[in-house]
Amino acid sequence: MKKIGIRFLSIILIFVIIFTFVQAFWIKKEVYAALSTTYTQYIKSGISNFPESYQKKLAYLKYLHPNWEFKAYYTGISWDELVSTSAENACMKNTIHKGSLLDPATLCKCGQQGDVGYYDASNIMVRYYLDPRNFLGEAMVFQFLDLSNGDGITRENVLSATRGTYLEQYTDDIMRAASEAKINPLHIVATIFQELGDKTGMPSVISGNVQGYEGYYNFYNYGATDGGDTLGKALQKAISMGWNSPSYALIDGAKKVLANNYISVGQTTKYFYKFDVIGTEILTEDMGSRTYNVNGDNFYGHQYMTNLRDPSSQAGALYDIYADNQILDSKLIFTIPVYNDMPDSVSVPTSLTSSDGELYYINSLKKYGIEFRTGPGSGYASLGNVYKDTVVARIITQGAWSQVKLRAATTFNTSTKQWNYETKTGWVSSEYLAKVGVDNIPDYRGQVDMGTGSSTPPTSVFGKADFKIEDSIIVLTPATIVKNVKDKYSNCVIKKADGTVISDESAFVPTGAIIIIDSKNYNAVKYGDANCDGKLDSADLAVVQKHLLGFSKITDETVFNAADANKDGKLDSADLAVIQKYLLRVSDIGL
Repeated sequence: MKKIGIRFLSIILIFVIIFTFVQAFWIKKEVYAALSTTYTQYIKSGISNFPESYQKKLAYLKYLHPNWEFKAYYTGISWDELVSTSAENACMKNTIHKGSLLDPATLCKCGQQGDVGYYDASNIMVRYYLDPRNFLGEAMVFQFLDLSNGDGITRENVLSATRGTYLEQYTDDIMRAASEAKINPLHIVATIFQELGDKTGMPSVISGNVQGYEGYYNFYNYGATDGGDTLGKALQKAISMGWNSPSYALIDGAKKVLANNYISVGQTTKYFYKFDVIGTEILTEDMGSRTYNVNGDNFYGHQYMTNLRDPSSQAGALYDIYADNQILDSKLIFTIPVYNDMPDSVSVPTSLTSSDGELYYINSLKKYGIEFRTGPGSGYASLGNVYKDTVVARIITQGAWSQVKLRAATTFNTSTKQWNYETKTGWVSSEYLAKVGVDNIPDYRGQVDMGTGSSTPPTSVFGKADFKIEDSIIVLTPATIVKNVKDKYSNCVIKKADGTVISDESAFVPTGAIIIIDSKNYNAVKYGDANCDGKLDSADLAVVQKHLLGFSKITDETVFNAADANKDGKLDSADLAVIQKYLLRVSDIGL
C-alpha cells in the first residue's frame, strides 16, 4: 500500500511538472511573467525610504508643503509582472478617451472600443500611467492621497466644493456619509463629479424619473460596466441595492461601494482604486510586512474603473478643491506604490520624433490639459483641449504663445491594424511647455525633512534569515539579506558574481555572490535561488523544472547546490516540492 501511494504521488508530481512546463513555454512570455505565487508588502514612512528615483520630486513637494507626509508602499511586485498581459495590460482592462487630439501611439492596435468614445489603451500608455513617478507633481500627486482619513475637512469645505452644482443640496448627506463610512468627504465629492460630471444640470442617473426606473438613484454609477446602456445598468444595480431615495443612495453607496468595497480592503487612494496592486487590508507601518497570495487575494482584478486617466482626473479635481478651500497646506498623507526592478523612467508615448521638431510636453496642473487655439492668444477660437503630458513639436514662438503641431488619431484601419491620424497645428501658452528629456525640478533634498531609516524590509519577511560557513562556501536561507551577514561580520564585503559590490543592506544575498571575510573568499549558496537573483520565486521554480525536463541543464556546481533545496546531493522532484511549499508559505527552507 505504501509503495502504491509513493508511485501515485510521483505520477502526480511528474504531471504537475509537465503541465507547468507547457504553460511556461507555450503561453505568451508576457503572460508567464505575471505568475508569481505571493507578494510580500510593507510600508515605510519618509522620503528617505523611497527609491532614489522618487526622492527629488517628493522633496520638492515637501518644500512647497512642509506638512505633507509621504509613505512608500512596497508592493513586492516586479515591474515586468505588473505590466504583463496577465496583470495590467490585458485587453480592454484599461481604456482611454480618444477625443480629437489624442496621439495614435496611446491607443492599442487592436482598435477595440468600450464605452462610447473610449478605446483600449496601448501597452506603453498603460505603463506610463502605472509608473507613480510620472505623477509626483503638485496636483497629480493627489491620486495617492490617503482617502481613509478626512480629518480637518469641514462642512464649509464640502459646501464650497459643491456650490452651484447639483450636489450642493446634498452637502449634509455627504458629511454624514463620510462620517459613517469613515472616509474623506471630498473623496465622495470628487468621485461623484468624476462619474456624473460637475455641471449644474441634474444627471439622469440621480433624477429619479428615468422611465422604467422611477424612484431609484445611483450616485456612483455603480454597476455601469463598459458597453451599451450604462444608464440602465446603473439603475438596475440601484434597484438591487434598494437605493430608492437620494439620501439613502448617496450614504449607503459611500459605505458599501467606496468604503466596504475598496477602502476597507486597502485600496485607500485613487491610484489603488484603479490599479489593484495591494493586499486585502489597510496596511500600516507598524504591522510589519504581510504576504498575500496572488490568486486567492485577487490581485489586479478589483478595479473601480477602466478609464486609465481616471486617477489623474480625480487627482486634479481633489487638488482644485483643496486649493480653492485654502487647505492645501494641511497635514496630508500620500501613500505611493513602489515596484521591484523599476526602469529608470517610462516616457509618455508619442508618434512624433525629433525630425518633427523640438519636442515638448504639456506640463499643466489642469486635469484636462490646456486649450489648443487657432492663434497666439486666448481670444482665438479653441480647437479642443490638449491633455496633460501630450507630446508636441514646437514650430515658432510669438510672445507668450507657441505654435505647435501634434498627431491626432482619427479612425481605425481594420486591414492594417493601425490608427489613422492627421497632423494638426495650433497655438498653446508657452508657460505650459516643458522640454522632453530635461529635468527642471529643483533639488531640495538637503533642505527638507527627508524622514529617517532605510527601506530595509521588515524582519517578518517569510522565513528565518540564517547562514553558516561550510569550508569555502556560505550557505544561506531564502530570507537572508546583506544586513544579516554584516550584523555578524561588520567588515565583510559582498560582491555580485560580476565583482560589483552590493552596498544596499536591504538587498537579498544571491547565489554566486562572493563574500569576503577576513580576506578570505566564500561562494554564496542560497537554497532555492536557482536563477541567482537573491530572491526565491516562481522564476527559480522554472529553472529547476527545465533542468528536470532536460531542456536546460544546471551544470554550475554552486547553482546546483542552491537548487538542491532538500540538501540530499541530488536534484529531483523532491527539490521542486520543497521550493513549491516555500512559495505557498507552507514551510520554510532552513539550514
